[in-house]
Amino acid sequence: MTVTKAIGAICGSFIVAAALNVLIYLLPDDPYQRWQLVDGTMFEPLRWSYERMHFDDRPIDVAIVGPSKTLLGLSAQRIEEQLSAVGAPAHVANFSVPAAGRNVQWALLEELYRAKSPKVIVVGVDDTPHHWGHPAFRYVAPAAAIAFPPAPLLHNYAYDLAHLPARQLRLFGARFFPRLFGLRREFDAKAYAKTRSDFTSGSWVAEGKTVDMDAMVSAETLLQRRLPPELPTRADRILLQCCNDGDDHVYIRKIAEIAAVHGTKLIFVHVPVFQGAEELVDRDFLSRYGVVLEARDIGKDLLPDPAQFQSPGHLNHAGSVKFSDRVASAIASSIMSTTP
Repeated sequence: MTVTKAIGAICGSFIVAAALNVLIYLLPDDPYQRWQLVDGTMFEPLRWSYERMHFDDRPIDVAIVGPSKTLLGLSAQRIEEQLSAVGAPAHVANFSVPAAGRNVQWALLEELYRAKSPKVIVVGVDDTPHHWGHPAFRYVAPAAAIAFPPAPLLHNYAYDLAHLPARQLRLFGARFFPRLFGLRREFDAKAYAKTRSDFTSGSWVAEGKTVDMDAMVSAETLLQRRLPPELPTRADRILLQCCNDGDDHVYIRKIAEIAAVHGTKLIFVHVPVFQGAEELVDRDFLSRYGVVLEARDIGKDLLPDPAQFQSPGHLNHAGSVKFSDRVASAIASSIMSTTP
């Protein structure tokens, strides 16, 4: 075989492989089964989120999205109680999921608007933006959202795209043989009723570790457990300068767009971490799209107090009660300002 023929054969193979991948991307899937792909992982609250949106008749007036800081730091039930007490009753749902990554929060809200009409969206933010995508995005996002992101060369794009063919093949097979692929087609109301949706109290096991929201941890222990910040690599910095400004900003803009279309108000909430920053690096950016509540506004007294934390980055039950009450006040103001 000549060099020309060899190169032609290699190019032809790439073309055929690309064509097959495109066909696989186009395979139809059941959205409910897609959101079950995270079952058995730390991201399992995502499946409950889909069920709350589509199979629960209760409206959703206030939706909360964010990482584990808002999952453990904001109680939907407590916020509902506080809103009712001030004459602004509302149904609240916390759709936060462990790990940072704004793209999965956008995917959650895209799904939410297919079934509900929230008046307010609360978005948990950190003092510095997280430039990478969420590890669960590749499991739950629609194929088109993975293949055609809103900005080029996002950090997780290649990983997510490489995972897509296997995911689509599994989902396609599960449409016809759900048990064989470990997924179900029908909603299980009894299982849904038993699923934990509030993580701000009690204790549970996550990835083999018991999380106790009533734990009292010393300041010394909290400082010892604090992890160093995750810094962007040189390649990341180049992409941020030339091609996009990171998943956080890219998907904040997408969240703001969809909220504006539906007339929903955005509240960005800076969740306190032990001895953490009082201010946000990108407050000016966020303030273009909604109300910004920094830790100095609603959690300054919590920051130095170890009695409010069960880990360096997460409030305990006592801290979540105080923080939920303060966020509820901001939500009440927002709801009342839109009430005719």
